[in-house]
Amino acid sequence: MPDLISSIQLSIDIAKKLRDVNEQVKNVDFKSLLADLQEKLADSKLEVVALKEQLADLSRKNVELSAIVEARSSEQPEPMTGGYRLGDKGPFCVACFETQGKKVLLPPASGIHAHFGQWYCPVCKNHS
Repeated sequence: MPDLISSIQLSIDIAKKLRDVNEQVKNVDFKSLLADLQEKLADSKLEVVALKEQLADLSRKNVELSAIVEARSSEQPEPMTGGYRLGDKGPFCVACFETQGKKVLLPPASGIHAHFGQWYCPVCKNHS
């Protein structure tokens, strides 16, 4: 990226020198071409700034997503009856954890849900 910026800056400097030459030359076509060149260079410089902002945003998102992936891979769930346990917390829904990476704490099944298992997931509606 720095090479691109320096080459654009060099092109702008050349355009300024051409503008100085333009003052000595009274050719209308030359003036028109020089104006077009300056406009294109200004547009290029603005585009580089926009690309740098986009790159910074994507880099931040990459860092955030890398942290999430690392956190997920460092957590080793322990199987327990009806779910997973992470450290001293649990049980967590097996289906939600394995399919979506969500850690859904399972409340004890109550009411009609108690007939189908010990735990009931409020997210995926699984009984275990």
